Amino acid sequence: MEAQDPRPSTPSVAPPTLDLARGERLGYSMRGDRDQNPPGLSLLALLREDLRTHESLFVHGFVAVAVNRFGNWRMGLPKLLRAPLRYVYEFLYLCTLWLARIELPYIVKVGRRVRIWHSGGCVLGALYIGDDVQIRHNVTLGLAHHGAPLSSLPIIEERVLIGAGACILGPITIGHDSIIAANAVVTRDVPPFSLVGGIPGKVLRTLEECERMTSVNVRDSVVKKAA
Repeated sequence: MEAQDPRPSTPSVAPPTLDLARGERLGYSMRGDRDQNPPGLSLLALLREDLRTHESLFVHGFVAVAVNRFGNWRMGLPKLLRAPLRYVYEFLYLCTLWLARIELPYIVKVGRRVRIWHSGGCVLGALYIGDDVQIRHNVTLGLAHHGAPLSSLPIIEERVLIGAGACILGPITIGHDSIIAANAVVTRDVPPFSLVGGIPGKVLRTLEECERMTSVNVRDSVVKKAA
């Protein structure tokens, strides 16, 4: 028999590991094993503030945020009390998907005074949504590609305004006090005080101080501008 050349050995490739450092370092864990509501306020106090932010009890955005708050609040209870409330949360979450068409699971950490304008078509899978963020309809926050780890979801910093139909995808950070124009597709980090638009999204310019959205309440904004 003729001697056969040995087959080249293929180097063993280690299985990919989830990069949790980004979320863990910032304290935005998406394991859903603890209450991630803003600290220092009770559930009732948070709901009252959210109601003032949305200006109506029957606004779809308020309902979606309230269900997110409830889902987080129950994780701070003892396990015996937490178990039955799981089914209450899941029922409310499904109702939000069917009726309001807003996907905002409790594992998404939501800051204070977040306002979701109008209704419908929102998929808000972010690692964190900061204080005073405003989100229009048909907005998508999520992974850049199928199968990516949850730690690669976007982070939305404080006082960001996201226009209708915008998509913010991947392990990026949208800097505070920025505006994402309608239908923009953003896949790169955005510095603070930026106006972003286009496909792919690009920083068009730096916002002037008078253009920055400092209030999520329409009446407050109108009064300030009139003054």
